[in-house]
Amino acid sequence: MKTILLIDDDPKMLDLLKHYLRKESVYILSAPDGEEGLELFTANAVDLVIIDIFMPNMDGIQTILEIKQKKSDSQILVISGGGEYTGLEYLKQAKALGAKEALVKPFTQEDFLKTAHKMIG
Repeated sequence: MKTILLIDDDPKMLDLLKHYLRKESVYILSAPDGEEGLELFTANAVDLVIIDIFMPNMDGIQTILEIKQKKSDSQILVISGGGEYTGLEYLKQAKALGAKEALVKPFTQEDFLKTAHKMIG
């Protein structure tokens, strides 16, 4: 069974992503910020990290850098809705730092699942 780590400071977004994944055969871990997400990543064999950019304590960019240092081949899907222009720039930066895919909030369940399936097979 594949393990997906969701990292987002918005509890409603975490619930929505869990809802999207409910019929998938995956184990779901979740964290409200990059610090807790990094702890879960380090303690578990994670197949896919789905991470927001704008979060307290440790933002998505810093978390991606830390994850890539620990395991360079990690599959990372970055998500953001932090504004049309600033959010898009951060998504581009995240991809340059190692995120494989990016989705702009709001996205559809179909687009989310299609992207996640593509990343974990």
